[in-house]
Amino acid sequence: MGEAVVTRCNRPDCGRGAIDAEGFCEVCDREPLPPERAAPGTVPGTAPARARQAAGVGVAQVRPDPWYGLDLAGDGPVPEEALRPPAQTAGPVAEEHRFCPNPACGRPVGRGHDGRPGRTVGFCPHCGTRFDFGQIHGLVIAGRYQVERVLGSGAYGAAYLALDRNLETHVVVKALNRSVADTADRERAALVGLRHDSIVRILGYESEGPHLVLEYVPGTPLSARDGDRLENLLGHGVRILQALDYLHARGLLHCDVKPLNIIRFAEEGPDGPLDRVRLIDFGAVRSRRVTGPVVAYTKAYAPPEHDPEHQRPTPGFDLYGLGMTLRELCRDHLKDRTAPGVDSLALLLERATDDRVPRRRFVSARQFGEQLSGVIRQVVAEHRQVTRPSALFGSLTEPLHGGLGTARPPADWVRASWSEKALLTMPAPFSSPRPHEVAAALPAPLADPDDPRVTEAAGSALAESRLAVRRRDVPRAQAALAAAHLPSWHWLHAWYEGLIALAREDPGEATGHFARVRADLPGELIPQLALGLCAELRGDGVVARSHYDAVFGTTPALGAAGFGLARVHLLAGRRDRAVATAERLTQEFRFEREARVAAVRLLVTVPDRPGPAAPTGDDLAQARAALAGLPVDDAAAAALRAEIQYADFLLTGDRLQLSEAVRALGPHAATEREYVALVDLANRLRPAPEWRWPRPGSRTRPSRFRRPSETLSS
Repeated sequence: MGEAVVTRCNRPDCGRGAIDAEGFCEVCDREPLPPERAAPGTVPGTAPARARQAAGVGVAQVRPDPWYGLDLAGDGPVPEEALRPPAQTAGPVAEEHRFCPNPACGRPVGRGHDGRPGRTVGFCPHCGTRFDFGQIHGLVIAGRYQVERVLGSGAYGAAYLALDRNLETHVVVKALNRSVADTADRERAALVGLRHDSIVRILGYESEGPHLVLEYVPGTPLSARDGDRLENLLGHGVRILQALDYLHARGLLHCDVKPLNIIRFAEEGPDGPLDRVRLIDFGAVRSRRVTGPVVAYTKAYAPPEHDPEHQRPTPGFDLYGLGMTLRELCRDHLKDRTAPGVDSLALLLERATDDRVPRRRFVSARQFGEQLSGVIRQVVAEHRQVTRPSALFGSLTEPLHGGLGTARPPADWVRASWSEKALLTMPAPFSSPRPHEVAAALPAPLADPDDPRVTEAAGSALAESRLAVRRRDVPRAQAALAAAHLPSWHWLHAWYEGLIALAREDPGEATGHFARVRADLPGELIPQLALGLCAELRGDGVVARSHYDAVFGTTPALGAAGFGLARVHLLAGRRDRAVATAERLTQEFRFEREARVAAVRLLVTVPDRPGPAAPTGDDLAQARAALAGLPVDDAAAAALRAEIQYADFLLTGDRLQLSEAVRALGPHAATEREYVALVDLANRLRPAPEWRWPRPGSRTRPSRFRRPSETLSS
């Protein structure tokens, strides 16, 4: 017998898991895509041809874990009152369950009409028997579930806390109105089969009513408590996104995501209670295969009625509801947008609930989760940092130190002009990277597995545009971007517009484009780094520092942010903070040598404009000590010693030592002309000769040349 053929997942962000007997991928836990939506080159039973997907944009990014923010969010304290089940109050029986208590009659009573609710207390119009539905007593559903309390009601019907007589345990029995019962009837097997830590367990389906029977989770509707840290609340958002991703992969939409339908409860763990949430209330659930408008939903947490999601709902309907839920949950934290990560959170929620451009919203729970995890990383950066590759951008290999990470070249000393007091005027010791250098260094975007708009043809056009940017061929770059046919609101379009603006040396225009990218990708750090570089190029040190601080504080591995932060600190007169930034950057292996060189230079940099104060004696001593252990070649060491000695000269006036330091640069000159110029400068810097004539009666000869540091003997 031949080997059994194993069908593989054809999703572009997976493409490796085997499809199990129930039709779901064992790796990404989702159904395979239909053939027309599979990646180019995908053959049933094989992995997709990733090399062809979105060629030129970058390598197709596998996104196996967009939920990494959970590890950063941690578990907040669980208050004692959360460990106790909340007291439930009895309530009226739902109208659809109001029948005459007279067994001989049993007709519907207490029903509303003409938009008015029905009576809870009254008399049966058919037999005159008194009824009182203000308190539940004696209601049994399906002959098995003894109703004790009303938990709530809504568009779906009503929910009851009931005792399961067969199992002697409490359950929730949810009545479904007829508008959603048809969907539930078709999907009951899928609903009962749901197994996820953040989804309430659905135990059964009763055709009488009909009703869903769910596990009872003794908790409270999701809300913020005193002492809740922002990352803890956002962690609950990630958990619900995991639940929605699981649900959507099975072709189901919840359609009523809101705080009341998310229960926050205490789960017993090995080390004590854990703060957890579960998505409940599947009364409005519907299959993605069902056509027609959404019927049951909560208006405050659903897209506007004119939104396309209402006529043909997608996972975006649920994601909008979660965005509104997080906005309410984090309301108090959002008041201070200067706190770490809060500005990014506000941008995230603006995208998740955008009513003006619905297509800009998140299209999958994983896409939402990636950005939310990135926001959590920024929130916790002050006490926990992680280095993680970006999901949407390649790596940034160029440190963009602006000359700060290398020694001053001998040519700077050759071009120096000097005064009789040996004060030198030289090119600036370092500078901001040029706009076209920034455009060439910023990383290329990767293919977005959630965005089918970036086709192979579009990817090739974007690759051509990027190549033209590096060549500073602005017209060709613009033509190639237009050929990609991306929507003007798409973040990729804005990103390449920003690069093209930098290629034409216009950081002001580039700022506007990169700001749009940041608004769409608030969990990513590369757009914020681009904004910091543009602000520095515009001379706005305050804004540049804000962006650099956020990026470097989140992950020092982005060295360009560290070097930029050091530059703006020094120019603002904060030499100690500039040096501290460079020393912190030395802990990153990729930039260790450049950062150590930068630390030495920052200690002795002489201001050529108002800002940093002149180096002190302690600065010089620290620079010499750092240079002693610096692994650089002889030429770089000589250049650094010359910088240190010039700062020393300004402090002590020792021209001789400065002259010797400049002379030591000669052997490392690139040409004989440079060598001669350096020796000539060294000679000019030497102290002027002094002739001392002897006092009358002295026997000493008067013809000896003395240096100022020497003493004459009588």
